[in-house]
Amino acid sequence: MNDQRLDYGSHLAALTRECEFIIHESADELEAPVPTCPGWRLSDLLEHLGGVFAFWRAQLEAASPDTQAEPASRGVPAGSDLVDWFENASVKLQIALHERDPAEPCWNWSGSDLTARWVCRRMALESAVHRYDAELAAGSPTVIARDLAVDGIDEWLGVHLATDVPEAPEASLGGVLCLACADDAAAWTVEVAGGRLRWREGRGPADAVLVGSASDLYLFSWSRRPLDVLDLTGNREVAAAWSSLVS
Repeated sequence: MNDQRLDYGSHLAALTRECEFIIHESADELEAPVPTCPGWRLSDLLEHLGGVFAFWRAQLEAASPDTQAEPASRGVPAGSDLVDWFENASVKLQIALHERDPAEPCWNWSGSDLTARWVCRRMALESAVHRYDAELAAGSPTVIARDLAVDGIDEWLGVHLATDVPEAPEASLGGVLCLACADDAAAWTVEVAGGRLRWREGRGPADAVLVGSASDLYLFSWSRRPLDVLDLTGNREVAAAWSSLVS
């Protein structure tokens, strides 16, 4: 485990916290459009994330590192209250995670760290990004907690890019990019070219340097914040390519 990753208990606490915020923001705003998810309303966001929770709970219950499990249902049953259904899905996932040892076997799409620990981290971070979406739709967006956002950038590199870049030989930043947190000592130097990812922690020589809060850097990675909220030194095209590497 590296210095950027939170522990299992912290991820589970973050998941619980972010879901509570989503429920609070969504209760009276289900028809509000979600600017960061074109074509979605808050009702679509809740249905999507509740289905994601059901999927990963099925993986935890199957406890197989080799085979993907299919949940009995991911959708909202006819006649159900959407917010109640989402809250139930989130609580069931939290209970499933709470009942498991972090090292318990569990399938995931990355093919590495096939444990409940991976799922807990992924769900905490996905919920944080969608909590931001929900708050933005409701008109009151707030930052992602600094330690969770730093952890999220580490996951973006070590899980998402590490999984996706080798499958996309055309993927490229067009140069070396350095990301540096203004509110934390964390920094990363990254190069993506020809379907190959190379990165290391810390600042280093780069064609572009982006500096901002951990929250803004992480949300920019997921195309939730614009490039202009960050301080850019160097090649703008290299910096702009960052958030387009993973769809």
